[in-house]
This record gives sequence, structure tokens and C-alpha cells, in this order.
Amino acid sequence: MCDDTSEGGGDDETPPCSRDVSAEGERVDDLFDIVSDRRTRDVLAHLESLSVDVVELDDIVDYVVECERRRTGECDTGGEDSRETETNPGTDSSADAKPRCETGSNTDPERHHQRVAVSLHHNCLPKLDRTSVLDYDPRSKTVRYRGDERVTAFLELIESVEDP
Repeated sequence: MCDDTSEGGGDDETPPCSRDVSAEGERVDDLFDIVSDRRTRDVLAHLESLSVDVVELDDIVDYVVECERRRTGECDTGGEDSRETETNPGTDSSADAKPRCETGSNTDPERHHQRVAVSLHHNCLPKLDRTSVLDYDPRSKTVRYRGDERVTAFLELIESVEDP
């Protein structure tokens, strides 16, 4: 920690940790905070890949759910009837089958989809809106991506490290 009361040669120089942080420094901290979250990176990657200005929350949720599914290797994307299922022990009926879509659990895909939607609506998108990376309208559940060269650079760097 910084000790502003340290005794030393009577120097009036302000210690480095008590200097005001510039707006640019805060912006860099915000960018690091943003790209540290996997789900937020998925959102940004999706928005970067689109050629439209406004995207609906449901479209973003679908994309993030698919990214998470691919990372966990669970749930087939071939449609309602082609999902991987795990039957309840002791039964022979496929009527008791439960789709698997969340890491290490037997969570219903619709429930997982809802959890992602809530997370994006209440956490991820408002944070991105506060940092001016995008505009999120929670009433219409639409996103307008502004684009940011530094965000793009961060995403490319992280992608190069994640996918050797």
C-alpha cells in the first residue's frame, strides 16, 4: 500500500498512488474489467461480427448460449429432437430424459437460456452501456454497438491466446 505519511527527505512530491487517475487510465481499467468476463467477451465478439447497428437481446442471448454449449461440449444444436439427453437412473423411458446444457449439470436448456438472458440484461449489457461501448435500452431490449478499436484489439489478443 502507499504510505503518504512516510518520512523522508522533506520532498513535496506527490506519491504515485495518491495522484489523480486520469480519465484515460480509468477507461483502460474499464476495458480490462469488461474483457475479463467470458460472457461479456462472447457478447462483444458477436456484436463485432455483425453488420447491423441494432441487435435484439434475444439474438445476443442465443449466441452466448451457443458459445457456452460449444465450450462445454454439451447439447446438440440440431433442434428440439436432437438434443443429447440423460435418462433418469432406473427407468427405461425416454420421457424422463433431461437435456444437458450447462457445465457439469443436467439443467434444462430453456432454464439455462433464461439465466443467460437475466445475466446479460442485469449485469453485462448495463456495464457495457456505462462504459460507452454500446447503448442498451432495457425497455426495448435492444443493443446499439458503437464499436471501439481498443475493445477489438483486446478481443483479438485474447482470442490469439485462447486458440493457439
